Amino acid sequence: LEDYKIHLTGDNSSSEQAESTPRAATNPPDWPTDHRRVPDYRPVDRNRDVEGRPNGENAFARAFLTIMFTGVVMNATAAKVWGSTAGPYFPRLFRYAIGGEW
Repeated sequence: LEDYKIHLTGDNSSSEQAESTPRAATNPPDWPTDHRRVPDYRPVDRNRDVEGRPNGENAFARAFLTIMFTGVVMNATAAKVWGSTAGPYFPRLFRYAIGGEW
């Protein structure tokens, strides 16, 4: 949120820090510019403090986010494994019609 200068009610410390550290970066040559509202390129900040990263405000939110993203990774992994092993032999096994395809 600090990168987009969004004002959070009750939090005055992060806005001062974001304004004091300007980020000057040039866009790579292959950066898309033909679309509207594409933000400028920002390099990855590998030295960012872990405390500044959003990972849930309490234990319940943190557990929810962990379970949600773990499920996404498991689904993607299963799809890749299926596509590279038995998927070519059974192409219509896990396919179903969506939104007007039938």
